[in-house]
Amino acid sequence: MNTYYKILVSAYGLSTFSEGILLPIYAIFVQKVGGDILDAASAVAVYFFIQGGTEIWLHKQNWSYKYRMHLMTGGWLVWLLGIGTYFIIESINTLLLAQILTGLGNAIANPAFDAEFAEKTDKNISEYEYSVFEGLQDISQGIAAVLGGIIATTYGFKTLIFLMIITATISFMLILNYSRIKNNYSAKSA
Repeated sequence: MNTYYKILVSAYGLSTFSEGILLPIYAIFVQKVGGDILDAASAVAVYFFIQGGTEIWLHKQNWSYKYRMHLMTGGWLVWLLGIGTYFIIESINTLLLAQILTGLGNAIANPAFDAEFAEKTDKNISEYEYSVFEGLQDISQGIAAVLGGIIATTYGFKTLIFLMIITATISFMLILNYSRIKNNYSAKSA
């Protein structure tokens, strides 16, 4: 497994941890900011509609390949801003803003990430490398689910969201580092 692969797997693992830490108790969080189950369902729907629609439109464009690293880093930054917005949520409107930003960030970054990841896997063991990637995401989300419940119960949602922001920031820094390493390698190869 090469360095590129390891950085990408680590960055994505932390990003799924950041989102997964709130996921199982999301409806409770929405109730804490004054919403109900319908508000929670609507917020999740907004997230998926924004993400799905933007992914299809944005990555259909011809320049998607040429600007892959910009899309990855820019998308990760928008996603990080969305995660950060959770810290200031006080109403359903700010909840929807957080959902829009995280969905938009994922829509911008994920297809570019997937293409980059596919390019960096070892073709001789790609099935194994994909299984490691997928398996680590599941394990990361399982750990996040348990920790999220414990942290929210013991310390409250602000502490939980602060942890989300920290892990999301580390994930973003890994993507920036990946981009820097890749750009340095590309410049030396040219």
